[in-house]
This record gives sequence, structure tokens and C-alpha cells, in this order.
Amino acid sequence: MKKNYLKTILICALGIFVTNCEGEDGANGINGIDGVAGIDGADGINGENGIGFEELTQYGGITLNFEGTRSDDVTFTDTAEFKFTATEASYVNSHNSVVVGASSLSFNLLRFLSAPDDIFQYTTSGINLVVNNPGESTQSLNSNIFVQDYAIVTEDLKYFTFNGSYNNTSAGVTNFVITDYNFDDTTNNLTFSFSFDVAGVYNTTGNDLSISGEVDVIVLEEI
Repeated sequence: MKKNYLKTILICALGIFVTNCEGEDGANGINGIDGVAGIDGADGINGENGIGFEELTQYGGITLNFEGTRSDDVTFTDTAEFKFTATEASYVNSHNSVVVGASSLSFNLLRFLSAPDDIFQYTTSGINLVVNNPGESTQSLNSNIFVQDYAIVTEDLKYFTFNGSYNNTSAGVTNFVITDYNFDDTTNNLTFSFSFDVAGVYNTTGNDLSISGEVDVIVLEEI
């Protein structure tokens, strides 16, 4: 019994000794040096333009500018580029052609605002231009310009639909002029500018409207 008692005292003493001998925590080590930043990766390659649109836009287009006052008496300006051409053979004559006569040139142009679609994307602008005695001192130009189903969207996110067909003899049309006309019969490149004013009762705004534009197209001649 005495022997067990002494053994117990010895174990307790050893436990106290071990506890008292535990060392204190050392100081924190110095932080390591930051690594070198990695090199930026190379830029990715730009994707190609959508396939097919080159065929629809290769013949140039018509740019229209509108300046006037909406029906709610808010002034506005708007510019649109009609640059898509129908490529179906049956439409070339009426959409993108020149007819060379003995003393005249007749141009028929029609351009879509977006990729042609006979249901959802039929917003168009067209021009019929006749040049009498081209290149002569008696040269004269007669033109009809039309816009079909064009939504003019203004900065306050309101819109109105515009339709119209105008020439120099149309009721309510004044200051109808064509300038900078040029036709290169080698490249078939036709360029000119135009402008005119439309009285309010003859356009969908109900107010006086100024329309101007530029044409830069390549037309086709049937053989």
C-alpha cells in the first residue's frame, strides 16, 4: 500500500515538472517577399464579320437625314443608313439598276434598313432618278424619293412611323434640289446628294419637315 502511494506521488510530481518545462511561443517570423506579378496574356483574335452580309451591302446605300418637329411639338433630328440590297435576280431591275437610253440614264434604287425579310424587316428607302441629256449643257435630273415603314425613334424613347413619297412636283414639297451628281460608267458608281422640305399637312408629323440625304451606290446594267 505504501509502495502504491509513493508511486502516485512520483507520477504527480513528474506531471507538474513537465508542465512547468513547456517553452513559451517564439516571435512571429518575417513575412516572405511578394512574388513577381505574372505577364498579361495576349489579346484574343477578333472574330470575322457575319457571313453573308458582304453580299447584301457590297453595292452601297442611301443615307437619310430628318429634321423637324414631332406631332407632340418636340423637335427632333434623325439619321438612318439604308445599305442592304436584295440579291434575288428578279429584284435587280427595280432595286439596283441603270438603264442606258439614247439620251438618258434611268436609275432604280431600293435599299433595306436591315437584312431583307419580307415579313419583319421591310423598312426601305428608294429612289428613281432620270438624267436627261447626261453630260450635256442641257442635262436635267428628275427624281422621286420614297421611304416605307420607317420607325423614327427619338432620344426620349418615343417613336412614330414615317411613310412618304416625294418629287419636285409633289404637293407641299419645296426647295427640292439634287446636287453633286456623278455617274462613272466604268465602275457604275452613282453618287449625289438631295434635299427638300415638306409642309406639315403632307407628312406624318403634322409639322414642316426637312429631309436630306446622300447616295453612294454601285448599280448594275442588264445585258
